[in-house]
Amino acid sequence: MPPRRSHQKSHTGCITCKHRHVKCDESGPPCKRCKTRDVNCEYAEITPRPQIPPNPTQDMTEGVSPDALISCPTFPANPHHLDLQLMHRWSTSTYKSCCTPGSGDDKLWQLTVPALALQYDFLLNGILALSAFESANALLLFQYDAEANSNREKYINSAIERQVLALSNFRAQLSSSSPCADHRAAICFSLMMMVLTFASVRFGKPIDKNIVQTAIAHFELVRGAVQIAESDEEHRVSQNEYAQRLTPFQNLPLTTLGPDIANIMANVRKLNDERIAHTVWDIPERRIEQVAFWEACKKALSLLQDCFEKCAGPVYRGYALGWLNMAGEGYVRALKDHDSVALLILMLWGVLVERLGNDVWWAQEFGKSLVDEISHEYPRHDSDPQKPIALTGQSHVSADDIDRARILRTRAHPTYEHQRSSSHG
Repeated sequence: MPPRRSHQKSHTGCITCKHRHVKCDESGPPCKRCKTRDVNCEYAEITPRPQIPPNPTQDMTEGVSPDALISCPTFPANPHHLDLQLMHRWSTSTYKSCCTPGSGDDKLWQLTVPALALQYDFLLNGILALSAFESANALLLFQYDAEANSNREKYINSAIERQVLALSNFRAQLSSSSPCADHRAAICFSLMMMVLTFASVRFGKPIDKNIVQTAIAHFELVRGAVQIAESDEEHRVSQNEYAQRLTPFQNLPLTTLGPDIANIMANVRKLNDERIAHTVWDIPERRIEQVAFWEACKKALSLLQDCFEKCAGPVYRGYALGWLNMAGEGYVRALKDHDSVALLILMLWGVLVERLGNDVWWAQEFGKSLVDEISHEYPRHDSDPQKPIALTGQSHVSADDIDRARILRTRAHPTYEHQRSSSHG
């Protein structure tokens, strides 16, 4: 049997032709077939298809990738929709801000952390705060647009509000007689808290109004989180699946230390050693304090040199964020006392962090702001004339060294390499 000849079906023909299963020429009524057969020709009533007006949003976004749509968020008119928008942004974009290259921790931040946030308010507010900061950062691309600038300010204010709530919730959790049962929530928030600290400085609104004090406050909160985690005998931090994926700091590959950094570190190290000689005639309490600061600064500077040698590439730069916690409580006590050597070391850490700004949005401006704050404000605040160590005026760590640190900070800034490559192009 020969194959049946295909034909195009008629969808608007007359009812008579449809009943006879013949093709209608749709010319009626009456159609040609019904006219030839002299039969009644009727058409079904056709309801016209409604015309959908063009969607301006659809026209605007047609052919645009999802990433491009996320890059220009609009602050919702209904405040009840803000949390929903920020949580959606976290799961599609912001979570990447906390991921560590090479660790395969994407699903931890995208899926596990939001699930934990349903149980812990500090984690939920942390997610919403960081998403708001990231939304504000995306709108920096549209800084010549008045509406975008207005939206950015709204996101920043929302981020600060959520950050304050998150820190308040977390401090309450640390001081509680029954801290959070799942230590993963505390550890993840500690990592997120560092990112929030950097992001708040990027937008000129550090929580403590002072970057050094903000860094110290962060250290103390992280220390509390680690204590919670270490109290869980069955689930110590070292046994955490995420921690086990990370290459141990001591196993990171080494690179050559730049001559400028090596020179400043040698000068700071020599200045730190000289403090012992300067305290020979001090009262015992003062000498004991200076010996403790000497030991703390010696350890902190050694660890910082390791960070400069190991955290050069984009894969390992994130490890530099843990330097302050590795430096320990003794070094933080020296910072609280405004010890000049400790502040110089912290300034060098700012130079290293500025390099991190080449890779992640939230680290931009932090190193610059930290270096500028220490070099401009703390020398004026050192009011103790008996302190033999000053931030400037010494033969070993001089104003030239501080200026060199500022230059290094500038070179580490994301725009420097672009300007340099353009000038050599």
